[in-house]
Amino acid sequence: MKRFISVLIVSLFISSPAWGKEWTLDTNHSLVQFGIKHIFSTVSGSFSDFEGRIFFDPENLGKSSFDFTVQVKSIDTGNTKRDNHLRSKDFFEAATWPTMTFKSAKITRGQGNTYVATGTMTLKKTAKTMAIPFVYHGTAPSPFNKKQVVTGFDTEFDLDRLDFGVGNGKFHKMGVVGRGVRVKISIEALDTP
Repeated sequence: MKRFISVLIVSLFISSPAWGKEWTLDTNHSLVQFGIKHIFSTVSGSFSDFEGRIFFDPENLGKSSFDFTVQVKSIDTGNTKRDNHLRSKDFFEAATWPTMTFKSAKITRGQGNTYVATGTMTLKKTAKTMAIPFVYHGTAPSPFNKKQVVTGFDTEFDLDRLDFGVGNGKFHKMGVVGRGVRVKISIEALDTP
């Protein structure tokens, strides 16, 4: 009986390829989106060019981490004139500050499948510590490749664009563009043993 239990435990560990391994971000099935007020409406957009390194093991949060980089020039709100304005010196200054990044320092567990990644958000020349809550969806075999395991994460959080120097406040004072940005990120990642 003891031998059976030992074999079972080893088998379970071996059959969990996600643990202790780096996840490969599936950018084709991941999204970085945002929404911001324009007078009364909410303008939504996304960034199409991003990359990340993901190490996540719910049983070993001390060795888990997230490191993401977004290319600012890939902003897309569905309006070319507006997108070019957002890339300009009035907002992101994409030519001078081409990327924004988040690098976690620690990950803690909340209730159920919720966690918090605390780390440094860097946008333009400003770096700030942020605690970003996220949901871990667990793992599942890929329907397309039985050798692959898929995992997923979702997060929603707010940031103040003026805290990061994205604009000087002129358009906010005019009542045109809000200062609070709602960020939504949905991630799928793959592990190939």
